[in-house]
Amino acid sequence: MLSFLIYSLLFTSTDAIKCFSCASNNMKENFLTKQRGPGGRIQLPRTFSDDCNGSTNIIRDRSADDCGAGGICVKWTQTVNNSGAYSQMTFRGCYNKMFNLNDPSVFKPPNHSFCTHSEVDLACLSDASVIEDTCWCQGDSCNGANSSHFNLILLLFFVVFLLATH
Repeated sequence: MLSFLIYSLLFTSTDAIKCFSCASNNMKENFLTKQRGPGGRIQLPRTFSDDCNGSTNIIRDRSADDCGAGGICVKWTQTVNNSGAYSQMTFRGCYNKMFNLNDPSVFKPPNHSFCTHSEVDLACLSDASVIEDTCWCQGDSCNGANSSHFNLILLLFFVVFLLATH
């Protein structure tokens, strides 16, 4: 009974989802119309920072964005690998705020966490490739390196396990 109650509290919440909303500095110029990354962007991120792909603790306070109930977070990263020298572009945010979901050309987000990965060689430059990753996820700040929501789930299941075995 206790585990059902905890499960219900964790997975049936209608609270607003919070995501990081940032983009790397090299995305700042013409962010909405830049031909890099998924198209259909309609909102600027809350902050531009080269920490957008790195430590989320640095950007946590200034980039937190409320996505509303049922929101989903997105993180897109594109890395150009030029013979081992990497150049990266990143943006994250609330998918429902950052993209025009009424545009039929905009990818409709899945109703569960999902990631894509691709790597394509550049024909114009030997030993170079473009690596692209896109992830959609649910839960507060879930597109960060350390998800406090996931850690809370683990802690609660550990407590339930301890209570059930004693």
